[in-house]
Amino acid sequence: MKALSCRLIQFRNVEDRTFVPGEGLTVFTGPNGSGKTNVLEAFFLASIGRSLRTNQDQEMIGLSHEEGTVILSYVSGGVENTIKVRLFRKRGKKLFFNDNPVRRKDLLGLFCTVLFTPDEMKLVKGMPRERRRFIDMELSQINPRYVEEVSRVHRAVAQRNAEFRNARFNGRKPQVDMWDMQIARGSAYVLKKRMEALEKMNAAASEMTCRLTGGRETMTIKYRQAGNEGDPVLSEDWFIRKLAENREEDTRLMRTSIGPHRDDLVFLLNGRELSAYGSQGQQRTAVLALKLSEIQFIREETGENPVLLLDDVMGELDASRRQALISYVEEHDVQTIITSTDSVGDGKIVEMS
Repeated sequence: MKALSCRLIQFRNVEDRTFVPGEGLTVFTGPNGSGKTNVLEAFFLASIGRSLRTNQDQEMIGLSHEEGTVILSYVSGGVENTIKVRLFRKRGKKLFFNDNPVRRKDLLGLFCTVLFTPDEMKLVKGMPRERRRFIDMELSQINPRYVEEVSRVHRAVAQRNAEFRNARFNGRKPQVDMWDMQIARGSAYVLKKRMEALEKMNAAASEMTCRLTGGRETMTIKYRQAGNEGDPVLSEDWFIRKLAENREEDTRLMRTSIGPHRDDLVFLLNGRELSAYGSQGQQRTAVLALKLSEIQFIREETGENPVLLLDDVMGELDASRRQALISYVEEHDVQTIITSTDSVGDGKIVEMS
């Protein structure tokens, strides 16, 4: 999978410009505030259907304009395709694939990307929702049903929580059996797919960590299931039972404590929890290994490399890690788009000003 061109029209600070990345490494360079990240955001928007920086689509539209557009041309499986995103100040956005309207869930997986930003460094020590978002985004690009099941679980959780609030307001017993069944059914599927992905990613992450540390360290990712101290349980019956057991407390707190929306990932380096015992350098190595394993996972699942998007992360990595990253993408022919205030590697340079 390779991006051929990306045209930005009234997008952020870009009035109308077409960017043509190289087949290998492309570096968008220039001073801070020149719009480097805006270009990367446009590639990500065409891939995922949302911004990497904001939940408000209108913020991506150039000032004083009522609409903006991103048009991405790319090749996949030897076929050239086009994704268009039209942003409207008052009407949200519209997505098109080869000029045909599509929904966001249909866009996912057409143009696969792996994003690496300074915020990704928070994966190890940040909030659990950031780690859930990481695995959900990865699976959403290769499995359309996963997107639907995650959305279904979140809607059922929202309805269950609303019933707790309404019951308290009206002084009655909450009726949540229907929502428990929906949560259990969707959760079993979501957890099954997460565990399958982690099994494959663990093999890759361990290999990448060994490569980055000269064999001194190895990393594994453990899944921590809410309401369970042991190995994750994937059955619907388990979720129904645990939701029932926690109903009294959930009623009191008006929230749902069991389900994939409460789970977490734990990173272990040489068997020790990385967030508690790992140095800053070890945590950076782990996140880099995680991103490289994400590339490998998508390649194995789809038969093609995703496009790697690196937003100003080279300054977060020391020389050896930067070289390891560049060597990996060159060795595996991964199209890589980087933003940086300095030139990086021997790729195509695009000056922003």
